[in-house]
Amino acid sequence: MDVIFDLEKENADWASEINNELQSSFPEFFTEHPHIGTSEWWASLSPDISKGKITHVGPFVEDGQLYDIVSIEPLDDDLNGAQPGAIGQPEFSLAREDYWLSDSVREGKFVQIESVTLLPTGELDEHSIYIETKVSVW
Repeated sequence: MDVIFDLEKENADWASEINNELQSSFPEFFTEHPHIGTSEWWASLSPDISKGKITHVGPFVEDGQLYDIVSIEPLDDDLNGAQPGAIGQPEFSLAREDYWLSDSVREGKFVQIESVTLLPTGELDEHSIYIETKVSVW
């Protein structure tokens, strides 16, 4: 398994902007939660884990525009896709940039994305912040 992205090992500067935004807009957030990117924050995480299979890597044309993307078919924990006749999660695409440019990202490979969603208002809404914390490919 190749870890192509591990936010915990990155420079913690990424968290400063998020902490500043939360402090100015939702100061009460920090009465119940540690500052983002701190060791306390990492220790308190319960990341969401999603798995999928890479179905396309590279150029894709949509509405006359050329995009460089990675398409992923969501899978369950046992790496099964939607069963025939079942309504599964739709395939999704991501811009091929940053760690998605890794040589490990190839069609047919499996991917695991660990993420957290911060809920400054306590609810999933327009103020929620999605953060990918770790991405692995195998």
